[in-house]
Amino acid sequence: MTTADAERPRLRELRTELGWTQQEMAERIAHLAWMERRERVGVNADMVAKWERGAKGISPRYRELLCRLFGVTPDQLGLKNTPAAAASRARIDDQSLVAMLDNAAGLLDQLGAAGTALAPHMLQAWKDAVTTRRTMLGLLDPGATDPVGHARVATVSVADLEQLAERYHELYETADPAALLTSVAAHVHMAKHALRKDPGTDERRRLLRNLAEVATLAGRLAADDLGNAMSGRAYYGLALDAARELEDEQLTAIAYGHAAQLAAHDGMTTAALDHLTAAREHARSTPMIASSLASTEAAIHADRGDHVAAREALDSAQTALDQPSGRPAPASFRSCGATHLAAATGHALVQAGDYGGARETLTGLLGQPHPIPRRQRVLVLIDLATAELHSGNLPDACSHVTKAADLLHQAVYAVGATRLGAFRVAAQRPLPSAALRVLDSYFREIAA
Repeated sequence: MTTADAERPRLRELRTELGWTQQEMAERIAHLAWMERRERVGVNADMVAKWERGAKGISPRYRELLCRLFGVTPDQLGLKNTPAAAASRARIDDQSLVAMLDNAAGLLDQLGAAGTALAPHMLQAWKDAVTTRRTMLGLLDPGATDPVGHARVATVSVADLEQLAERYHELYETADPAALLTSVAAHVHMAKHALRKDPGTDERRRLLRNLAEVATLAGRLAADDLGNAMSGRAYYGLALDAARELEDEQLTAIAYGHAAQLAAHDGMTTAALDHLTAAREHARSTPMIASSLASTEAAIHADRGDHVAAREALDSAQTALDQPSGRPAPASFRSCGATHLAAATGHALVQAGDYGGARETLTGLLGQPHPIPRRQRVLVLIDLATAELHSGNLPDACSHVTKAADLLHQAVYAVGATRLGAFRVAAQRPLPSAALRVLDSYFREIAA
């Protein structure tokens, strides 16, 4: 037996027991490192594969993260010669995986009714419906046993999962995206596990609906907020599969719509427009969703320079909003049609070079009495800053983009950061050096 064989860790066994792919395991390690240390790590599926084969050594930093992730000691993980300090930090309680996520990521202090983890600063929203950590472990791993061999099985009901989905959407605008995704990803795993148990017809339909809604949210968190397009695409694919299996037109349209946005962000415009074409077929009876899809299409056309098509799409979005009747959008669909349309209109005007029109539209949007969601506000501020920049109004341009940077510094939002970077490139020439230094300082803070 070689040294590598003797020291090959039990990663593959532990990972497959939890039903994770190598990519999913890499993402969970990255989330854990960020939440506990605010540290970005470069782990990926290839690195996990090399660890599992024993072809690559595991550094002390990753040894500690792996022990925390799986809720085991270094010896139980199959790691040799672990430094004493790392071993002591990897000491476990009796709660295995979920409790380790609790301790390492700062997600678990108290648990919701169905046992899910949320960011520490959002825990107040859960204080009326707490359960024990043991319940959470049972929900995620019904076959688990405690140290003395007693089965710790907890039954999660469809109603529990539905209640949790409502909580996630309520917290979407305020919770830390990485922390929330940890909970949402665990929820997706639970819903898939429940579906494999061959439930009755009504329960199966409710589970499929729940899975479609929560997987869509997971896609938004992964792709839009954390910048992981591959993970986001996988979640949207799962949401689409569940929605189509359910034969739910609305959820199918929503999943297609988000897939279109992701494709557009990746520069695959043709694919994005194809997704939107499919989405429209399923959104005919729901004006709010149809309007949102048309607004998304307008932004895509505007970015590719087809301003006629963008204008036509904006007209379609308004026409959909003006419909007097139709099915209401599902509760999980939080898009405000009028706000989305105004933001898309402002963006299209900026792209078309109508900076005065863009300023009027976007200023009016920011001044409306109803608050604009943080992510949308970031994009609106950057578009408004761009309009002011090209109009020669540099102080206002700096003011707007600084506000956007402040919001990005409060919570990560990959789409907004990309747009802010594009503004920084565009601002290179007209902005004075002092203003550029201020802006660059915000970029450094966001990247830190």
